[in-house]
Amino acid sequence: MHINRQGATRRVLLTKRYAFKVPTWVEWRLFLKGLLANMQECVWWTTRDRRLCPVVFSLPGGWLNVMKRAEVVDFEALCESQECGYWTGDPDLTWVTSDFKADNFGMLNGVLVCVDYGH
Repeated sequence: MHINRQGATRRVLLTKRYAFKVPTWVEWRLFLKGLLANMQECVWWTTRDRRLCPVVFSLPGGWLNVMKRAEVVDFEALCESQECGYWTGDPDLTWVTSDFKADNFGMLNGVLVCVDYGH
């Protein structure tokens, strides 16, 4: 198990198969943003867009999201290849993430997916 402490609004507990996302308790404002981020991911996941990491379970109100765990990728190398073209070439994808960085993406079943799309 691994706890990711890098997020400003959420903490992520990583197990072998799943990622558990909970709001931070650092300060009230960040806690509320974490709740909202979890709720947004649940709403956006209902589109079933294959580019989004699936939310497999959530608690109402944004208290917890459980997602499949994606593999870490070398995002820059991947984007230099053809694999990333549907992310960088599609202007309609701006709704997916406003934080377009390597840590927000991973590979799941051979597909590049956004793992952090709650903003």
